[in-house]
Order: sequence, then C-alpha cells, then structure tokens
Amino acid sequence: MIRLPVALEQLGWVLGHWWRRGDQFGFLSEYLADRQLIDPARLLVAVTTGLLCLVPIVYVSDGDTAGVWTGIGIASAVLGVCAAAMWVVLPWPSASRSRMWVVACDVATVAGIVAQSESLGGIYGCLVLVVVAGYIAVFHGARMLITHLVLSVVTTVVIAWRTVETGQSGITLATVAVAQVLTALVVVPVATQFLLETLSSEAAASEVDTLTGVLNRRGLDRALERMTAMNDRGVAIIVADLDNFKEINDRWGHRHGDVVLAEIAARLRQAVGTSGVVARTGGDEFVIADSLRWTDPQRLANHVLHTIATVTDPVVTASVGVVHMTGDITGAGRLMTTSLYTELADAAMYEAKRSGGNTVRTRVHHHHGGQSW
Repeated sequence: MIRLPVALEQLGWVLGHWWRRGDQFGFLSEYLADRQLIDPARLLVAVTTGLLCLVPIVYVSDGDTAGVWTGIGIASAVLGVCAAAMWVVLPWPSASRSRMWVVACDVATVAGIVAQSESLGGIYGCLVLVVVAGYIAVFHGARMLITHLVLSVVTTVVIAWRTVETGQSGITLATVAVAQVLTALVVVPVATQFLLETLSSEAAASEVDTLTGVLNRRGLDRALERMTAMNDRGVAIIVADLDNFKEINDRWGHRHGDVVLAEIAARLRQAVGTSGVVARTGGDEFVIADSLRWTDPQRLANHVLHTIATVTDPVVTASVGVVHMTGDITGAGRLMTTSLYTELADAAMYEAKRSGGNTVRTRVHHHHGGQSW
C-alpha cells in the first residue's frame, strides 16, 4: 500500500531536484567526445532536422497554404534547412548556440504549422515539437523544457480552437487529436529525462551489492546525501552486525551463508519500506537509514533485530547500533557528516556486541554549524 505522505514528500524532492537540474550540454558533449560519438550525433540531429523540414515543404507544394501563409511556410522550410545545415557545416555547437538552434526550430515549426490551411493536420504537425522537446530533455535543463512545453501546448490548443471555429472538425475529433499530441509532448521528454537520470552515472551498477541486491558503501554514501537533503527532521542510521554468522559458514558452507545474507537483505528492505535504504557494507554488516520524519529509531532498530533473528534456523542474531542524526546538515560537508555518523552508529554497534550481542545500543547526535554533540 502506498504511504501517501512519503510518496508526496519524495515526489516533491524529485520535482525540486529536476527543476534545479543544470544544463547538461557540457557534460554530454564531453561524454560523446570521449566515446568518439560527436560526428554520429551531429549526423543524427542533422538528418532528423532535415526530415522535419519536409512538413512545411509538403504543405506548400500541395497548395495547403495561400497568400502570405505561403511565404511563411517557405520561410519555415528555409529556416529548418539552415538549422539542419548547422550541424553539418559548423563544428559541435556551444551550449548557447544549441539554445539558439532550439529557438530556431520552435519558430520554424510553429510558423509552418500555422501557415497551412488544414488545421487538423496542423494539430498533428505539433508532434514535430515533441522531437525538439526530446532534444531539450537530453541536452538542457528543466526551465528551457518547461518554456518549450508551454509554447507547444499553447500552439496546439490555438490550432485546435481554429479547427473547430472554421468548421473543419468537430470538437470531439479535435479534442482527441489534442489529447494525443499533448500526451506525446509530456511523455517523451519526461521519459527521456527519467532515463537519463537513471543512466546518468556509469557507476550506478557499482553502487549495488551484487550478492544481496541492496546498496554497497558507495551507494549508501550517495543515498545518505540525498536523504539528508530531502528532509529537515534528521536521519536514523542503524548498523547491524551478525553475531554468529561464522557458525553458518563453518557448518553449512559459504554458499549457504550467501543465501542467508541475501535473505536477510531482502527482509530488511521489506522492513524498512519505501522511505529508507538498506546497504551491505561488509561481509556480514548491514546499514539501515531512514528519515526521522517517518520513523521511530528505537522501534526500527528493534524491528531490525527481530527481522534478522527470524531469518534462519539456527537463529542468527545481531548487534545493533543506532544514531539519531538531527540538525542542519547542508552544503559541501554533508557527505563527510553522514560518513561520520555512520562511524558513530558503528561504534554503538560494537558497544552492543561487547554487551553480548542480540541487543541494541543508541546514541543521539545533533549537528549545527559544522559542530556535532
């Protein structure tokens, strides 16, 4: 069942992160250059732009424009051809020239759509703007994408209104056409940026522990950095080290031990839910982190203790240390601070182990202005 407050908070953070997402043109240009993909990319964009120029060319040649609109259609085609030629004749563009290319494509596309007389065809001509939206989603930031989408929506709605007003189409058909175009306008760039966020780091796979499927140390560090940025209530960090796991390996073999570790990881992930994260940072050591907004640290630590104890027979117990990390944790020192508190939770875990294991030890630390207590 969806935890609506958690989902809304995480969605809000994702949208905020997306809105603050910087221009990706420089990064992707370097990425393509490092892999000798600049020229193929130039060719792909040039060919795609050239094909899009066929839209106003077909309209003009078929007589779908008249008077001044014919001139506008021709100008649209010429501008589109120039935009395509830029990628062939000139070197790989700068970010500013790329933005100018987007503006030129938008102007040419809107002009070509407005110029033709069959308004229903003009609505579907707005699908050309989907291609431009995809380019923006790949190379540029959220603000430019939103500006383009607003222009696209306004253009589509105006053309649809003209279609109905001139009697070229009924309101039902026009509404269906607009819905199809707007769906494509939203889905394509959003799906593109989601894919880019997922694949933005080639090291993404290295953030997951291959045995258990939960995060490893690197993935935990990045997850804690995101988690502290997403909330102002603090974070609970729990370190659980198995007490008698060596007996499993000695008695049943390491293969069975691997199965036990994978089962513990799966149950811990289920116990934490969607708001927290689970990582395996050592042979038989797990770290669990969750926001204090949604979690009582002591209860979660006890739940972790119980979850581990019910996984196997004979029972594998754990020594659990938990730290409540509260206060203002922002800026460049966030990663260093979260690493510090992971170490403090680790120290609490060793206190539990020295006490005989199968127990929880808790520490509370507050961070403010670069100081902790």
